[in-house]
Amino acid sequence: MTDLVWKLTSASQLSMLIEASSPKPGNVNRVAQFSDISYRHFLASSAMLAHALHASALQGVALAEGEIDPHEVGLGGLIHRAVAEAATVIGSRNTVLGTILLYVPLLVGVGHHLTSAGEFSKTQLKSDLHRILAGTTVKDAVDLYRAFHICRPSGNMIRQEPSWSKTHDRYDIENPDAMKNITEDGVTLLDLFRISAPVDEIANEWATGFDLVLNHVYPFLDNVSTGIEDIEEGVVKTYVWLLARRPDGLIVKKAGLDRAEEVRSLASQVLAGWEEARGAEDLLNRLDDALRREGNLLNPGTTADLVSASVLCKLTSKML
Repeated sequence: MTDLVWKLTSASQLSMLIEASSPKPGNVNRVAQFSDISYRHFLASSAMLAHALHASALQGVALAEGEIDPHEVGLGGLIHRAVAEAATVIGSRNTVLGTILLYVPLLVGVGHHLTSAGEFSKTQLKSDLHRILAGTTVKDAVDLYRAFHICRPSGNMIRQEPSWSKTHDRYDIENPDAMKNITEDGVTLLDLFRISAPVDEIANEWATGFDLVLNHVYPFLDNVSTGIEDIEEGVVKTYVWLLARRPDGLIVKKAGLDRAEEVRSLASQVLAGWEEARGAEDLLNRLDDALRREGNLLNPGTTADLVSASVLCKLTSKML
């Protein structure tokens, strides 16, 4: 199964490159950047993550072959390794944390799934992911926080939303006692993400067994793109479609729910015009301009992460 592991590693890096290269409104891409983050940072991250991505796929294969149990997968350690490896080139810049949080469990799941079943099925993958996520440990949760201390998650506005609670304060990354509290309370990594689900979109994916990615975003992307020839166009359309469906999680954290809803409304207008074939390119340019007026404040980073995970699903679904 060594060949499969390397294929999954390469597919993961290609997925990251495709998503980063696609000209999505309000995001870094080949021709657009922010003052502190450029396209080169994403290229560097993709290259430096090879070992961690390989290790994640390898754990999935080992699980399928009965060499380890779910509680021995070590998702937290894999995430920490990925963040640490990316940081060797890009430092503390938080460019791909969301991608790592989605890719690591997906790669373990796909490695397990393709080894066991021999073909891609999102229904079976979701079932396999449920078993893998349920096997996470307290150590996994602590390792996640070790990763957070390398590249600090951005956005403080979420703490002002009604969904933020005293429990979130207890495990907040800004709380110096957070890791001690996690250990004392016996909180596993899945427990932690379930607690965080109301205030964090990536956490909600873990809590729901990757429901949005597997049951909605990936099928949409698969429907609007046929292969590598039109994948970038499919990524942009999927990105706008997803941005129009719900307020982006990163914008909520950085600018608040009201601003995120404004962005969602703008994306809805672009999507409506796109579907009516009314100058889609001009509408995309207008959305891009609107999202960049305040630097990276309205950067829909979580939307990009979710689409990136869906690109990974699309590429790996064609491997066998």
